[in-house]
Amino acid sequence: MNQNVKIKLGNITNLSDARFAAAAGIDYMGFCFDPQSVSYIPPVKAKEIIDWTTGCFVVAEFGNQTMKEVADIVDMLNIDIVELNNDLLPTDLAEIDKPIIKKIDTSLFDLTALHKIFEAYTDKIDAFHLYASNGHTLTADDLKQICANNKIVWGYNTAPENIKETLANYEPYALNIIGGDEEKTGLKDFEELNNVLDALGLYEG
Repeated sequence: MNQNVKIKLGNITNLSDARFAAAAGIDYMGFCFDPQSVSYIPPVKAKEIIDWTTGCFVVAEFGNQTMKEVADIVDMLNIDIVELNNDLLPTDLAEIDKPIIKKIDTSLFDLTALHKIFEAYTDKIDAFHLYASNGHTLTADDLKQICANNKIVWGYNTAPENIKETLANYEPYALNIIGGDEEKTGLKDFEELNNVLDALGLYEG
């Protein structure tokens, strides 16, 4: 397995998750600023959390928002990386003066279409975040080739007991895991996240 695989904890909505990410040595923490998402966090609240944590690169996760909305939030929070899940054209991305992760729902495209997307955006972005909202449409060999030829953030649902084998088989650049809600302010069960890190050999209890 690629021992240098990066870890991104996305959809953070509370300080507990952010502190967990920092303490665990997670590389990236992501905050969702897509108002249509159940994981949406107001920028003001995200700023409070970011100001209390250090050690992780901060990723702003956007949906189908305008360039102005993206730029305003990036400037307000001094974001490190922008993740886009939208149809902005490659030529539009030059306006974003930050590294960019392009998120792609691979269940919406066949292999030919995906290769066209990779070709069009590869010079404009830093990595591709792949996930599937409606099941896998790619074969194992397809995914291996994609990971070999592109900088991939692995966003597919993967059980903790299968994560180490999955990363060994596909060797993506990074693994995306998801934060969750607090039981109440300051109280959070980290069993699931600990199971993931334990499977990767990154958690020492």
